[in-house]
Amino acid sequence: MNKIMTLFNHLSWKLALFTGLLILLTVLAISIPAYWLTRNTLEDQLADHLENNITNLAATIDSELLRFYIRFPESQILRDSLEAVLTNMLRNYSASSIYILDSENTILLSAGNKLNATHSTLIHQLEIEKARTNGIWFAPLYQDESGKSFKSVYKSFETDNFPGTIIGLDADARFLKYTGMLHQRILFIGASVLIISIIAVMILSQTLTQPLRNLAEFAKNIGRGRAELPIPEDRRDEIGFLGKTMEEMRREIARRENENKELIASVAHEIRNPLAGMQVNAELLLEATQNQKELHNYSRAVTNEIENLSNIVENFLAYAQPIDTNLESQSLRTIIDEIINTLKRDFPYHSILVNGDEHAYVHPNKIRHTFINLLKNACESSPEKNPINVQITRNNNTLIIAIQNRGEAIPPQIQSQIFEAFFSTKGTGVGLGLSIAKSIVGQHGGKIRLAHSDTDGTEFVIELPAG
Repeated sequence: MNKIMTLFNHLSWKLALFTGLLILLTVLAISIPAYWLTRNTLEDQLADHLENNITNLAATIDSELLRFYIRFPESQILRDSLEAVLTNMLRNYSASSIYILDSENTILLSAGNKLNATHSTLIHQLEIEKARTNGIWFAPLYQDESGKSFKSVYKSFETDNFPGTIIGLDADARFLKYTGMLHQRILFIGASVLIISIIAVMILSQTLTQPLRNLAEFAKNIGRGRAELPIPEDRRDEIGFLGKTMEEMRREIARRENENKELIASVAHEIRNPLAGMQVNAELLLEATQNQKELHNYSRAVTNEIENLSNIVENFLAYAQPIDTNLESQSLRTIIDEIINTLKRDFPYHSILVNGDEHAYVHPNKIRHTFINLLKNACESSPEKNPINVQITRNNNTLIIAIQNRGEAIPPQIQSQIFEAFFSTKGTGVGLGLSIAKSIVGQHGGKIRLAHSDTDGTEFVIELPAG
């Protein structure tokens, strides 16, 4: 059962992991292109806006007055006048700074954020040169020390005798703030969807794997031949169809098993009648040849083999015949004590210790057959010096009979087969002892199992309904 639980837990986590990765990749595949498309679109719109602004700005500036200032830069009045004009233009063109550069990229005039203008001029030397060649050029987005984003545009402003003059305009790229917020929200929504989806998939996987787990246990119980089997859930999906198919398979197996038992019982009955006659005649022959040693030995051998054959037939009948409906309230300890006295003939030096006592409604002969098989196997498996312990307890409405010996362990590779009919590790017998015990306990509405078989010994546990 632990292996089944581990298997389906792994399946649940694999489903959750696969779905989580699928959703994560889907969110990334949608959000990243959407983010960059939005950002690039807004940047292109800002570039178009800046191009119009700087073109209008260049047309507005008085070129004669600027040429005069370039010729006489020491004129403070002229400088203040031109910078005042540029300052008024800041509001008209939504600019952060406007500045004019000479052919050496020295700032002649500036308005607005002069520090930002200086910084922009220093980092955009390549873009300024391209503006001189192409007439107009845009610089990539950049951030100042405070983290604000800007975009700069440069336009060649040719004046007579002063080539290489450049007008620069820096604009606040506020859209980056909103695209950053969009990016954060996309990540937040993606993470939230991922977490919610993983939780949902875990819940969904449990609703899928739990029925599968039940079906796996159901199939395992079919293999064990359990008398009481859990019926799979009544579902109308593929799992429900699989459960119904397995239930039909169980019923078919049970039907064929009953048919086989009826056949075995019928054959055993047919054999038992002539066998009884053979046994009587063999005993008479044994009596008649007491004075003839050789014939007497042959007669004894025949009698012994007939007894063995008779025991085999009785085992077949015990395995195949259903239990009588008339059950009696019996002391389990009394039944086991009687069996211990019987086993003393074959195992005189073995010690069997019994603790506890409970009454159960049982078929005395049938349940006795079960205890005989288990105690006889325990005596055969354990050395004489190690006592065999029988513990009788009650747990609510269940009586528990635990039979433990300190003998050689059952090999792990065959532990799952020991209750199968006709499976035996002994040189003699037909391998029906434990399967008969299982059948009888099952007919009483109980269960029998191998609790453990290792270096600590072997323990079989029988569970019977109390009352």
